[in-house]
Amino acid sequence: MDTPEDRSRQANELRKSGRCKDALEIYRDLWDGQYYNEYTAAGLLHCLRKLHRLDEAMTFADDIAARYPDHNWVNLEVAWAYADYVKGMAENGASVPVLHACGEKALSRNPPPQAVSHIAFAIMRPAKDAKDWHTLAAWTSRVDPLLLSPTGMKLPDGKEGWSYLARWYHYRNMGLIGTGRAQDALPFCREAIERFPNQYKFFAYDLARAYAGIGEYEKAAETFDELCRNVRPDFYHLFEYGKVVHQLGRPEEALTLMTRAAKAGQRPEFMVGYFMEMGDIFKQVGRLDAARDHYTLVTALRMRMSWSIPPELQQRLDENAISSIEDSVEELTYRCSRHWSSCETGQSPLTAQHEREKPLAEGVVGRIFLGHPDREYFFINPPDADGYIGFKKELTWAPEDRSKVVFDVVPSFNRKKNEWAAKAVNVRPKDDTGAR
Repeated sequence: MDTPEDRSRQANELRKSGRCKDALEIYRDLWDGQYYNEYTAAGLLHCLRKLHRLDEAMTFADDIAARYPDHNWVNLEVAWAYADYVKGMAENGASVPVLHACGEKALSRNPPPQAVSHIAFAIMRPAKDAKDWHTLAAWTSRVDPLLLSPTGMKLPDGKEGWSYLARWYHYRNMGLIGTGRAQDALPFCREAIERFPNQYKFFAYDLARAYAGIGEYEKAAETFDELCRNVRPDFYHLFEYGKVVHQLGRPEEALTLMTRAAKAGQRPEFMVGYFMEMGDIFKQVGRLDAARDHYTLVTALRMRMSWSIPPELQQRLDENAISSIEDSVEELTYRCSRHWSSCETGQSPLTAQHEREKPLAEGVVGRIFLGHPDREYFFINPPDADGYIGFKKELTWAPEDRSKVVFDVVPSFNRKKNEWAAKAVNVRPKDDTGAR
């Protein structure tokens, strides 16, 4: 008959070979049979973690942490149990305060730096989404960036996605700017632009906001202008650019930028704060009807969403003698859109967009990835360069999947993402005489 020591060695071998379910049965038999030792405890917890039995793992982790406080393997498994638990809670929508409290408890177990990063990233994204800048800043400061990979995950089209290091830079920037330490964010923004050109759009926006945060509005405007020349700006880029231009004493130009953003098709409830700022600028330039309509629209949107009316909005309603809202959000949006159209003739600090119609490159060689036959698009990846999307309905021949082709690159506006990108057109075989 096998001794407990024999059974323990068997469980250990099964665990090392990845057969955690089989190993767990043996570990559990040993533990329930009161064969208590730190190796059985750590092995059992490891298997619970790998099998994603997180609730059971957490209960067991607290038990063995108290029983074997000085054993390295036990402490390591307990730390990773907490890390996995925090990640699971985040994926299931736990609030930021709950995640933060659980993360703090995990830190009391002295987890290794890799586990700290695991915990931090599970908390940082929800904190960013909730605009909880203090929590975001706190957890970015606990991550050692030297442990993070600068290489992004390869996407199905062959492009490189966000790396953990790039995400850390972005979270760090937002946390510092959001907590009033924009000056400290400036070097991180510049480093990120240099290191991660594929995420230029995000880091240039961080840099512009950092300049605005320390009152360097001229530099902020220059950064926004460069961003808007290089990529198709999102609605919030234009709004924030407008706020910077307003700080420079150019309210009419600010309204031109903001009205472009307002007409970008974003859901209006996402823009209530911006609409109120537009109302204030309309009031400043003497367009009182426009200001009144914007304050009314903001109120109607907040009422539709069952949101409270903040004191600063109530003050504006009182100043304009607005005591009730009789018009619908749709009617008020239409009335505001009339005011927006009247701003389109204003002088915009952005250059004309006709330059985007020019071809970006011709005769580029790359490999085509057709993907699933039902997919409407394909990708072409040139060597040592980002890939380009193309559309199968524009193909004039039937290339073989992963074959080499020649193509041209032209600007393309992505309506879903509201941004300019580039696409592949005029795709032809590699042996085409037009190839270079």
